[in-house]
Formats: sequence, C-alpha cells, structure tokens
Amino acid sequence: MQKIPLLLRAGLLVGALAGTVAHAGNVIVGVHVNNVESMTEPQQDALIALLRQNGVKTVRTGIGGKVNHFIIGAHLVGIGTLAVVEPTVASKARWHRVGSAADAPWVGPSLTDADPEKFEAWLAAALAPLETAGVALTGFELGNEINLSGNNGDLPVPPAGRARELGLADLNNPMDPDGRAVAASFRAYLRVMAALKDVRDHSTVNRRTPVITAGLSDTGPPGKQPSWKTDSVSIPATIEFMRHNGLDELVDGYGVHFYPVNYNVNTPVSERIHSLGERALAPCTRAKPCWLTEWGFPNQNLSCPLNDENRLKLFRTEREAFKTFVNEERLAAVFYSNWESKPGFEYPSIFRCGKLTEAGKLALSPM
Repeated sequence: MQKIPLLLRAGLLVGALAGTVAHAGNVIVGVHVNNVESMTEPQQDALIALLRQNGVKTVRTGIGGKVNHFIIGAHLVGIGTLAVVEPTVASKARWHRVGSAADAPWVGPSLTDADPEKFEAWLAAALAPLETAGVALTGFELGNEINLSGNNGDLPVPPAGRARELGLADLNNPMDPDGRAVAASFRAYLRVMAALKDVRDHSTVNRRTPVITAGLSDTGPPGKQPSWKTDSVSIPATIEFMRHNGLDELVDGYGVHFYPVNYNVNTPVSERIHSLGERALAPCTRAKPCWLTEWGFPNQNLSCPLNDENRLKLFRTEREAFKTFVNEERLAAVFYSNWESKPGFEYPSIFRCGKLTEAGKLALSPM
C-alpha cells in the first residue's frame, strides 16, 4: 500500500466502467434494507422472499459476515446488491462521545484512523464467498455520510453555537484548523478508496462493478449553523476537494443523499428540479454520474390501514424531478430509504401494515 500516494499524485489509477452512464429506462432503482446483519438466516431468507414477491430488483445493504448469506440468497432470485463498505473496518477507529455532558454528541470513527492495508485484506476476504457464488454486485459504496461528524469523527465539534457548514475555501485554507482537519480526513479516505479499487480491479466476477463515494448528506450551503453541535461539509465542497486530490481516478460515480424538506404536495416539478440541482446533484456529470443512495419522505401516520395518499403525490413529483437528471445522463441510480425500519423509525418506510404501500410501488417502479 506504500505505492498509493504516488499513484494518486501521478494519476495512474484509471476509473473503469463507462457503462455507469445513465439513460432513461436503465436507471438502477432500489431500496435500502436495514439490520440485515442482526437477522438469522431464516429471517434473511424470509425478507428475500418478501422483496422478490414485491418486485424489488436491487437493495442497498452492508457486506461481509452474516450479510453475505443475504446477498447470495438475493442474487439467486435476481435481486442485486449495492454493498456499503465501511472505510474504517479492521482498524482501531471507534465511535466515541465528545465531552461528558448527557447531551454530548456521538461521533463516528475517524477516517484518519483507517488502515488501508487491513481494509484491503478484510474486503478481499469478505468478497471471496460472493465471488465463489458468482455474485456480481451492483456497486461498491465506500462509507456513509462521511461529511457529517455522526459518521466521521474527524469533523470538529466546536463550542456551542459555533458550528458551521464548511465549503471548499475552508478545506483549502491552511489557517483554518477545522478545514485542515477535514482535509486530512478526506485525503485518508482517498487512500482507502484506492485500496477498494485495487480489490475490485483484481477480482474475477466484480472487476467491472462500479465504485462510488459514500452517500453524502445534503446539509445545505456553507455558512454558520448555530443550532448544530458539530461541523459538516457541503456535498459540492466534499466532491470538489476530493476531485482535486485524485477522486475521479478512483471512482465511477458520486454517492449522494437527498431528503426533501418541502412536504407541500402542490410544489411544482420545476422547483424540485432547482432544489436538486443546486444541492445534492450539483456535482453530477455524464462522466461521473450521481447515485442517489438515499431519498424519501416520511409518513407519521402509524395507523393501519395506512393513508399514504399525500406521500404518493410527493413521490410522483420528486420522481419527475429525478427524470430531468436521468435524461441529462447525470443520475445513474435511485435508492429509496427505506424498506421497513425497526420500531421508532417507521415513518419513512414503504412496507407498512404488512404490505407495500402504493407510494412504495411507485418508488420501486422503473424510471
């Protein structure tokens, strides 16, 4: 792994898969499934049967360990998997709390603690059973929302009322300690990304499987966020900084998340297109399209049968907005989040009251 920084500087790592460019009709449409790693094999098998029964073609979940049984079983019935791989796996990085106060924020493992060599060995071992079973994954997604401290402990936790959304100028400012910390974190992330690509490039079945960045959280434009307890980084700034440091030589697309805060069913499609283009999908290009690996609207009605009419209207309008970026070949995949959550997290779910809602049927329909 000592060669990685040299390769990054020299630009010798060439991205693969021109096939990730999206066209209307071949966009990957899927759904995020939760807690697979905590299920028994019979429970996983039951979930696979339920997903197949409801026409699910692709899921987003983890990889390795007990999850591989689910991935192989899904593959056998024609369901593909976008595998989320944690960049700090097999390292000393751990979740930790900042401060001793009862409401002190938890922060995720620090990317600067990642170990590219151990990561590469772990991933190769985790991928081996899938390769043996002939599983060609839909994609590798390295991490989740690494532009938030909740998933990246390198992001600073400033004094109360002084949190901010960092932009590209902050990351490139050597006099900004917060910017320096995040810049170091993202450079460490790229070293792990190079290790992932190396595993992918040397695999047998998955040599052409797309590699995408962690799904990044849409937290708005740079500036002060006094109501937050931790710093964050905008999606465009995160992608642009990494691009300046070799990202596009390592990935086939950019992972992004977008949870609209506008629940008005009368909002025109044009307004939703503008919101997407200004924020989550701003970095997308034909050469490096975005993969929208989480999106959704909540329904706080927990009664059965479920009244999902308003959400169905919201889904229709948002999907119409997505199609603009699909037609521009800037959006390659759309994953709804989520299928069914554990108690307390049911609001965004589309499998409710024992069946797939009408809104859910639309969310999983081809684009």
